[in-house]
Amino acid sequence: MVATPVSTAASHSLRSAISLRLMAAGFATGLGFCVHGAAAYAATGQIVFLRATLSIPVLLLWAALTSRPADWRPKAPGKHVIRGVMGGLSMILNFYALGQLPVTHAQALSYLAPVLSIPAAVILLGERLSTRTVLAVAFGFAGMIAMLYTSVSRPGWGWAELSGMIAGITSAGVMAVVRVHIKAMTATETTISIALSFAVVTSAIGVVAVMVTGWVPMTPILWAWMGGAGVLGAATHISATASVARAPVSTLAPFDYAGLVFAVILDFAIFSRLPGAWGWVGIGLIAIAGLMTAMTGRPVGSGLRAR
Repeated sequence: MVATPVSTAASHSLRSAISLRLMAAGFATGLGFCVHGAAAYAATGQIVFLRATLSIPVLLLWAALTSRPADWRPKAPGKHVIRGVMGGLSMILNFYALGQLPVTHAQALSYLAPVLSIPAAVILLGERLSTRTVLAVAFGFAGMIAMLYTSVSRPGWGWAELSGMIAGITSAGVMAVVRVHIKAMTATETTISIALSFAVVTSAIGVVAVMVTGWVPMTPILWAWMGGAGVLGAATHISATASVARAPVSTLAPFDYAGLVFAVILDFAIFSRLPGAWGWVGIGLIAIAGLMTAMTGRPVGSGLRAR
């Protein structure tokens, strides 16, 4: 069967969306390591404020190179405020989890978001699901559980680790709703307007958080960790938002699990740590989830139910 221009364009859009999602997963993993490193020197509020504020110059530079100033302005400011507040809450919880848990384990909890985003996308956006998509997400979820098992089975866990797990799970739930909200926003809002407004709103939230958690003097190493977080945070937001503008949330969800694989690679490169048997099982299941979606051949669930 000869591909029509429409099907060719759809296939190209899906490949582009998947590539952007994989890039976002890699950037997010690097961001997690920067936040984990900064958490040894500063409290969560300061980290949230600096991560958001330091990303603004990067976003403005990217905006100046790729878009018109008219594209920077939100068309529906209320939606941006809602996205910023919810995203800021998710960031605070996620950063707290990264401060209490090893990076790979905190990342595993954050990847509950792709699973939870599937029913959210169905309910709020009316996305259709295929059996392949459901199975892919199920494999990814099982892989996440296998990797998380290596964490909770370790002796010596206390309240700090438990509170980190609770924060991570709650953050994933909030982020699932945020992803669906962003997908709806991309119908009228540009990628750069979403990214810039989020950085501004989250900076304001960070100021409030600093009043609660305090501020420590900046040191060269803390500047290094937070500078990296600012750049990687901007890159994550740009690539993630651009990906959901090109494909359904449910189609992209399994590819988020690639971040766990990236985390294992960085753990080995930086700390010479490798996962145990269950960790490798988890990586295998996550790889299967990504391959199942990649071999679909067309955007799964790209249509909307009639309303």
